[in-house]
Amino acid sequence: MIFQLAYFSAVRPKLTDEDVRDILRSSTHNNRRCGLSGMLLLIDGVFFQVLEGEQAQVEETFVRISRDRRHSGLVRVVAEERAERSFPNWSMGFEKISHGDPAGEELPFDIADLSQNPAILSAGEKSPELLSFMRSLYAARNMRGAPGLNRPA
Repeated sequence: MIFQLAYFSAVRPKLTDEDVRDILRSSTHNNRRCGLSGMLLLIDGVFFQVLEGEQAQVEETFVRISRDRRHSGLVRVVAEERAERSFPNWSMGFEKISHGDPAGEELPFDIADLSQNPAILSAGEKSPELLSFMRSLYAARNMRGAPGLNRPA
């Protein structure tokens, strides 16, 4: 059995691309060392991360992550044992998804942005609750064009 933990958090204002690269470098190194796998999404100022591995290592990593000042308001959304890893080949997969323009104008959310990305498509197939969570997040933010929560047939 593998323990999987997922959370979301609010990105610190003015977080730079270099800050994100630093997060990815250290996460990749630490996760390989600890035998963890997972993925990180940065969606319009919200981090969504899945960590998986031995439970003690996952929990210890989550505690360390929770002290990082580059984000706040961590909320666990999944903490459970699974038969296998959802992201066995990723010490830390990453995707940045943005639906606003540089002027700050909100753009319509289009689920096609996700469905056309092979990494996200693969994640959605392996972890359907991930796509459901993202849909819920955008619907809760009342974004124009937010997809419904019904799964396609």
